[in-house]
Amino acid sequence: MAAIVTNNIKKQLLQSLLNDVSVDSSSYYYIGIGRSDQWDATDTVPTLGNTEREKRNFRTALQSIIRATDASFVASRYNWTSGSIYSAYSDNLNAVQNSATYPFYILSDNQRVYICLQQGKTTTGNVTQSTVNPDSIGTGSTAVATSDGYIWKYLFTLSAVRANNFLSANFLPVSKVDSANDLTVVETTQKTVQDAAIAGSVIGYRVVNAGAGYSSAPTLTVNGNGTGAKAIATLTTAGGIAKVEIDDSAGGIPFGKDYSYASISFSGSFGAPTTTAVIRPIISNNGIGADPRDDLGAVGVMINAKPEGTQNGSFMVDQDFRQIGLIKNPKKNQLIDSDFKGTDARAMNILTLTNIDAAFDSEAVRDALIVGATSGAKARGDELLSNKLHYHFTESDGFISFQDGEDVFLDSATGITAEIVTDSAGTIKAFSGEVLYIENRSAVERNTAQTEDIKIIVQL
Repeated sequence: MAAIVTNNIKKQLLQSLLNDVSVDSSSYYYIGIGRSDQWDATDTVPTLGNTEREKRNFRTALQSIIRATDASFVASRYNWTSGSIYSAYSDNLNAVQNSATYPFYILSDNQRVYICLQQGKTTTGNVTQSTVNPDSIGTGSTAVATSDGYIWKYLFTLSAVRANNFLSANFLPVSKVDSANDLTVVETTQKTVQDAAIAGSVIGYRVVNAGAGYSSAPTLTVNGNGTGAKAIATLTTAGGIAKVEIDDSAGGIPFGKDYSYASISFSGSFGAPTTTAVIRPIISNNGIGADPRDDLGAVGVMINAKPEGTQNGSFMVDQDFRQIGLIKNPKKNQLIDSDFKGTDARAMNILTLTNIDAAFDSEAVRDALIVGATSGAKARGDELLSNKLHYHFTESDGFISFQDGEDVFLDSATGITAEIVTDSAGTIKAFSGEVLYIENRSAVERNTAQTEDIKIIVQL
């Protein structure tokens, strides 16, 4: 049995996630970082399995969390470049397939997004390069043909805030403007485009079979339950149809309207073709621009957070991390079992120390093996702040608890020591909440002047 999950349900599910992440939601989502110790001797990043063990090890190595309060739908990013080829939008390909060879939409230098509705072609049907910057057509609500044979339509402009939060090398943010009140300039422009979108428009034509033996180009008629769409064919020298374009000879670009279905019929004196051509109209059900998420096939949500330096003391500096994750509704580490609702927090365990050797310093502790002289407990040092040693257990070192009053050594059972006063948990319970996302990566070292721009992509 063949079946698909349509983009409609994907969009609904991702919209639910987006709403749940928002600051007005009763849920609390946090981006966490962790794993200061190397992956292996060469620190090669391993692949991830979707297992309980992976989630457990992520929690064990968790260092810090920061609340995520904003999210956005995203689509793949393609920058316009003069001399490149772009495809026309198709209703028969998903966004990934449609962009596999040539993208069908672009991000311009002015942070505007344009969608290609007609590909430039020669009279023989060969695809031509795009040489006219789509920025030249401005931000109007109608499609415009450029002199290189392409037809572009403006969709929206990225605001500085959205670009800062959600634009990356591979993705761009996409949204639908719902409210008519208190809109920014770019939102107002996008709302105008959305409202002007024409449902059931025929925005292009695909030559399924070029045919052969035509003595002249046939007159094309668009049949269906809508009105106003017009197309014109161009023949090859061999008598096949080289291309079918939108017939704008009477002025404007006649996409028509209200088509739920359509077909093409031929008329005129075109001889007796040896093979009949087949042309398929391409229909935009809601109208291009009505919802850019649909136009661009945005079936991913980006969640972003930017911890700055020590982030209120919750994040380590002069230390690295190798994992990021998304956690929903973690709990506080206290007797009363309640949700953590703060902005940021540490998850590492803490040894309060006394009688600390001079060599038992912040540099020596970092990534060192901490060994309990009496308990035999082993853990990995993360950071020493005054007399507070932040640490985490690992699967390979075991999970034996330290004992109050025992000595601890660095890297062996002899040598540099300190004495444990108390062993306490971090601000949050690392083994609480739902782990929704884990990503392994190469080591990233942090410093006090550094702001991490952590972007998590959830795709269905």
